[in-house]
Amino acid sequence: MNIFEHRDSFFGRLDGEVTGGSLLPLFQFAKQIRQRMGKQGYLLDCYLSLFFEGVSNALAYEAADAGYQSGGEFQNLCFHALDGTEPEKEHTLCQRVKETHAKLEGELLFQERYTRLCLLFFPLADELMAYATTGFVEEQEMALNGMVDEIHLRQLYNQISHLAGESMMEELNRRLKQRFLIAPLAAVFAQGLTDDLLCRLTTRDQETSRQMFQLLLDSLPDTP
Repeated sequence: MNIFEHRDSFFGRLDGEVTGGSLLPLFQFAKQIRQRMGKQGYLLDCYLSLFFEGVSNALAYEAADAGYQSGGEFQNLCFHALDGTEPEKEHTLCQRVKETHAKLEGELLFQERYTRLCLLFFPLADELMAYATTGFVEEQEMALNGMVDEIHLRQLYNQISHLAGESMMEELNRRLKQRFLIAPLAAVFAQGLTDDLLCRLTTRDQETSRQMFQLLLDSLPDTP
């Protein structure tokens, strides 16, 4: 079956399964919890405020841009390897880039510098994805520690669960995640980095007039 037969295979489509329904039913459910809590309903407001503040400090478009920019940072390492120079700052992947360049140097015979860069970049793309995405997630966790009081959030969860029932809070959290965390930031970051990779794969080498993905295919060994 061809999974790319229809346009929505590329872009997806919005449906209730993605967002968990509309916004108003979510808040109607939250109000139901607050009503159960009586005079302590303000605790739910505090809980929601902490949640929204945490989510709004980790925006998807910023994650995608950070992923895209990571491709450019890694590109600089590849250029240093091609030029035989050292980067100003040490980088964990610097040695891997040098080793890969030494291994491929005999195959990087194209006149265009950017073409040589791409053919060095592609074999390292998966390592870059793992390294950069892990680093991004760690940075987000550290940033969140300064923005959201997780201990207070857990305390509020427990207090509200005691008053309204934990099953209600579990359902509220599920709905909040579905509606406001539609795409995990790690995946958004990885897609941004992949967008950078797509640009490289479709760029055309001026010497041969072939796209980079064609040159990549040519460079791979034949299968038996």
